[in-house]
Amino acid sequence: MKNMRNNKKKIVDQTTTPYAIYGFFRSFRESLSDENDFSDFISTLTITPMKAVVENVLPFFHRSSDPNLLTQFQIMIRQAEQNSALESTLMRVCDAIDMLEKVEVALRHDKRLMDGYLKAMQFDNASASHQQVWNGLQKFLNEECDPITKRRMERVFAEQKASDELGLNDDVLATAHALVGDDSLYIEILETLQLNNRQNLPWETVIMRIQRIIEEKKPKAWPMLRMFLDDVHSGCGIDDQQYNFYWEYIDSQYFDGEEESDVYSIEEKLGNMSLVSENEGVNVVEPPQTQEAQRKQQREVIQYS
Repeated sequence: MKNMRNNKKKIVDQTTTPYAIYGFFRSFRESLSDENDFSDFISTLTITPMKAVVENVLPFFHRSSDPNLLTQFQIMIRQAEQNSALESTLMRVCDAIDMLEKVEVALRHDKRLMDGYLKAMQFDNASASHQQVWNGLQKFLNEECDPITKRRMERVFAEQKASDELGLNDDVLATAHALVGDDSLYIEILETLQLNNRQNLPWETVIMRIQRIIEEKKPKAWPMLRMFLDDVHSGCGIDDQQYNFYWEYIDSQYFDGEEESDVYSIEEKLGNMSLVSENEGVNVVEPPQTQEAQRKQQREVIQYS
């Protein structure tokens, strides 16, 4: 009898880990044909009392292609109602869902690494201090990740900071990364933009600093990057025609003669914006337009790897 209770507890624990919770959200997102439905689902979940959650989000599950997910969600919410620690874990994963998706891509969908990252970040420990989380993250990056994976993760973190502090969206970041064509240099530029934003320096001063960084390491990238940064800084927004212009340039710079390149190598250069052409079976590049389109592109990259 004792063994049966222990086994039952073990099964429950396995279905309520941060990784299991994230896996549910990922599966639910993939089961919806409209990305906006998932965004609305997350928004509803974060503002609704736990006892009313299932009823309020039920319409979203009716649009899901996987009917089993509703049962999984009902069980998870029932457990969260009875366990405040689980409720906290659930909401923390929910709040970080977009960031976690990017981390999973950076980790190449490696289950062991993704589970290790979630444990390092202590999503199931609301009382963990900032220093504890930081130490756990550094240990994970240095001991579990190879240098290439670590660099991809550093890029994700740098982009998240740039998004939070500068309001740069995924399309802008992906285009900037592709124009620079070098992860280390790209991260240095993002850090410079953030540093100067905090100091409230004039834009021309910021540009001069970035120009010095670029011209020391990759001078050919500067003219087009300068034009793009000015377009972003103008505050008028970048339309599809402008994106097409930049991505045609990126295509000409990085993809001549690379049709047979490994898809992940291409993804690195384009900031996860690669596509596999269904008609020709070759890798092609398209300009980013929306986050929904970007996620679909990312999934195609994973699917064809």
